[in-house]
Amino acid sequence: MGFTEPEAELLVKQTFLGAVHLYSNNSISTQEWMDKVASKGGTTEEAVKHFEKWCVSKNIQEAVEAARIRSQQLGS
Repeated sequence: MGFTEPEAELLVKQTFLGAVHLYSNNSISTQEWMDKVASKGGTTEEAVKHFEKWCVSKNIQEAVEAARIRSQQLGS
């Protein structure tokens, strides 16, 4: 997208830190945050649709489960 690797890393880091800060300092649910951020017809809504199409949430859950199982194997 035209960013250097250090620029991209900084953008990701700052976005993540900002999101964690907002989430930690407010009492609304993650769904409420998504509803506030993902405006109808906007860029975030389009990204969320793409994640849903490719089952990103399911893939993350499966990866975490695989890591949990491997953790148990390594601990045996």
